[in-house]
Amino acid sequence: MYPTIDVENTKNKLSTVLSEYYIQRVELGEVHPDLEDKIQLFISAKKLEGLSPFTLDNYLMELSMFADIVKRKAEDITTADVRMYLSQDGNIRMSTIRKKSSVLKSFFSWLASEEYIKRDPTTNIKAPKDEYRLPKSLSIEELELLRES
Repeated sequence: MYPTIDVENTKNKLSTVLSEYYIQRVELGEVHPDLEDKIQLFISAKKLEGLSPFTLDNYLMELSMFADIVKRKAEDITTADVRMYLSQDGNIRMSTIRKKSSVLKSFFSWLASEEYIKRDPTTNIKAPKDEYRLPKSLSIEELELLRES
């Protein structure tokens, strides 16, 4: 019913093919080297586009924080991973989440356009709404001055 497999022959073929590659195990808890490489390529590309050193430093810092949390190959990162990263700290302002989201969207759209990844995991992530701030009301003294004028 099942086909017979020549185990020795298969091992030899596999050994021959794998001998052409350098394979290194990624330990749990480490940032995947693939993601680090992709971040460096992205920063280099943006440097050539003429972005300011300040912007490049911010991009690198934000992407490094993301890589420290996610710890996966770039092509294995999902929308859920990005959402988890953006929502992990409930005490940050919406403007900070918007900045983080913007950097990640830029990075992953660049990876997709350069064909390093097949699908951009940030396409379904929408920018958070602006925080609504109540207008500052006039004090009693200011109201009285306004009434008298």
